[in-house]
Amino acid sequence: MSRTVYVLDDHTSLENYKLSMSLVVPRPIAWISTYNDDGGVNLAPYALFAVVSTEPMIVQFASRSPKDSYHNAVRRGAFVVNFANVDQQPLVAKTSIEFPYGHSEADEVGVQTYRAPQVNAPMVEGCYAAFECETYDTSQVGGSTITYGLVKTIHTDPTIMAEDGMADFAKLNPLSKLGRKEWGSTRAFT
Repeated sequence: MSRTVYVLDDHTSLENYKLSMSLVVPRPIAWISTYNDDGGVNLAPYALFAVVSTEPMIVQFASRSPKDSYHNAVRRGAFVVNFANVDQQPLVAKTSIEFPYGHSEADEVGVQTYRAPQVNAPMVEGCYAAFECETYDTSQVGGSTITYGLVKTIHTDPTIMAEDGMADFAKLNPLSKLGRKEWGSTRAFT
């Protein structure tokens, strides 16, 4: 097999980002919801998202620069990871547009939210699963800002749960991000 060797130092940060994001696929979408200073709802999708520890359960989301979700999570001490499903893709895509700080993406796109019961952050109505998180830590790695959250509560819609107590992947139908402007759905197989 022949290969193209791509030396990162020979390319711009944006070129490296674009290539890597087209290779590391699919990436689950964390639809992060926080409260702005005025109480409005900030809602933004993050494809740089993962569970980084299970004891304690810690999740992280990252962006190439500090964004409103980061600032709000630090100020309010909380955020919610809402798991968007494939049917919600048009709304998720609309919330990826950068609005001025304080502008409510949820109101702009018509997404209903309600106050999370355990943390100071909103939750998205209609998502089959969500993690309520207390802001645990933040870090700067190169040009990226990473926000870590201690998961306090997991919410699941009973319709997606299987008899073994785990989520049925097909019913969860999670939205993922691929390369370019492509979105994806994933099919399980054994």
